[in-house]
Amino acid sequence: MSATIAVLLILLVAFVVFIVQMHKAQARKRLLAELTSSFGKPPAVNEDGKPECLENIESINRYAEYIEESEPTPWRLDATTWNDLDMDKVFGRINICRSSIGEEYLYNCLHELQRNDKPLLAREKLIQYLGANPDERVAMQMALSSVGKENFNGLVRFIFDANERFLKYKHVYTGLSLAPLLAAAILLVHVPVGFFLVLASFIANIAVHHKVKNELESDMPAVEYLHGMLVCCKRLCAMRNTDGLPVFDTLREIFPKFKSVMHRLPASQNKGTMMDFDFIVDYVRIAFLMDVRNFNKLVTAIKTHNRDFHGLFKAVGEIETAICVLNFRKTLPVHCTPTFTADTAIIFEDLIHPLLNQPVANDGEITVDSLLTGSNASGKSTFVKALALGGVLAQTLYTCAATRFTARFSWILTSMTMRDDIYGGDSYFIVEIKSLRRIVDRVREHPCTCYIDEILRGTNTVERIAASASMLTWLHKQNCLCIAATHDIELTHLLAETHENYHFREQVTTAGVVFDYKLKKGPSTTRNAIKLLEVMDFAPEIVSKAQEMAKGYDEKQKW
Repeated sequence: MSATIAVLLILLVAFVVFIVQMHKAQARKRLLAELTSSFGKPPAVNEDGKPECLENIESINRYAEYIEESEPTPWRLDATTWNDLDMDKVFGRINICRSSIGEEYLYNCLHELQRNDKPLLAREKLIQYLGANPDERVAMQMALSSVGKENFNGLVRFIFDANERFLKYKHVYTGLSLAPLLAAAILLVHVPVGFFLVLASFIANIAVHHKVKNELESDMPAVEYLHGMLVCCKRLCAMRNTDGLPVFDTLREIFPKFKSVMHRLPASQNKGTMMDFDFIVDYVRIAFLMDVRNFNKLVTAIKTHNRDFHGLFKAVGEIETAICVLNFRKTLPVHCTPTFTADTAIIFEDLIHPLLNQPVANDGEITVDSLLTGSNASGKSTFVKALALGGVLAQTLYTCAATRFTARFSWILTSMTMRDDIYGGDSYFIVEIKSLRRIVDRVREHPCTCYIDEILRGTNTVERIAASASMLTWLHKQNCLCIAATHDIELTHLLAETHENYHFREQVTTAGVVFDYKLKKGPSTTRNAIKLLEVMDFAPEIVSKAQEMAKGYDEKQKW
């Protein structure tokens, strides 16, 4: 009879193992098909057409916030430039990360303007390898998918705040973890008492586990997520044909220092990959307080090897960033790797804005400070943003939405989409002045490329033109290339000796206004605001009066 029961138990276990393995195989097959079919396509968007990842941007930006607070570096994109260039949307357009680590790292990379091409060329080597080895790229994505995404996972707190994570009373937890074993020994002598003690110790330890977990708040999820990261690192280290790639050399050097703690960590349950029977293992870990006892061991290891732990995080993030860049390039109508020059110049061919569905490409060579004129909706602002974004992507991801892009390494600064600061009590003009002041402060010490859209638009015409001319003249004398878009044609005359002029032009017909969005040399010589009143069937007396006043204003100008 006992032999029959034993056989049945063995068969039951074998059946459970078979079901679990089948489940894992099917999940792996579905993931493989998804990774293969989706590569080379833009990231998924929601019903509003916005990238899905932007819904979690407050979680994704945590690593960038810690870096800015703990390891600030020059040439980092500030909040004004980031917002002016819609960099959250640019991030969403690039992001196909399979892990939160990758998302957080990529988001920070887009903030860090490199000052030389060494890190960019190292990343490019990995990108080229991934492009030439699609099977290895898919294998890396499979490994990264095992980490998964966990909002507010708290992992970066262990990088920057390890000293604050230690648990007190570690000896108490050790004693409690032994209680179930002592109770089991009593069970052999006195079954009722032993059974009661076993049950009581399990219940007590489960309560302690949950109490500690609640006290730690984000720390326990971070421990679970760290397990996935280390398992991923193990798989990445084992990948063949990756010798000589700097990021993999770094992984193989650092990972052994954390290998001993990997098996003590609980696996995350929020990846969509949890097996139906994994809860049994989880309850065993809880009953013996394995996660609580291993927590301090983990914190000690991270504190002892903090730089290496950060290195692991960055290595995983670097691999995901390279995969994202490769995919981003494949989804663009045109792309190139930039070239860098010591000259204060920007040379571009077929430059487009990567967020537009039907972009118009432009060619040009801007070698000195320049003014960009033209009417509303003619393409000035979009072009200025495309040009600035070309520089940002060149110095962060070594990728440009153009067939050619040449620029110098510089701190990229913008002053574009100003608005009233209701909460701070600042008017539009004060906000704009503060934005321009930060540019003035930084060009004193760093080579800069500045992009300004509608300079000083928040004040009256006379003072705006005078102050704008003075400001742009001062910037011209600094180590700075400045491109400013403006409606003030007067500036093209006042700054004719120091600035080149470019413009966008439109045609007003009875059918409406037609724009070609192509950059042209020279200042704008056309006006369309009053003509548009006529096209839109405003009363004739309004149109004629506007024409009369405009003519009188032109005659009075002495600029």
